[in-house]
Amino acid sequence: MICKTDCRLQDASRALKEAQLRIEAAEDQLTAMEFRAQAAETEAREAKQTLGLVEEAIRRRMLCTSPEACSRLNAVA
Repeated sequence: MICKTDCRLQDASRALKEAQLRIEAAEDQLTAMEFRAQAAETEAREAKQTLGLVEEAIRRRMLCTSPEACSRLNAVA
């Protein structure tokens, strides 16, 4: 009877350790995902800013068909 109880206790202890390891692994994965999400957000912000600059450059190029138009556009900016 004592041996059976001891075996059950060892099994429970092993199961607890395995569960703790799985929890730690899941926490590590979550941390890695959070870092990737932050990096993606930064990259998206930078891409949006770059797109705005490209759009502005295109707008200027299309509107500057004459020197007068360029000077008016520069006066507004």
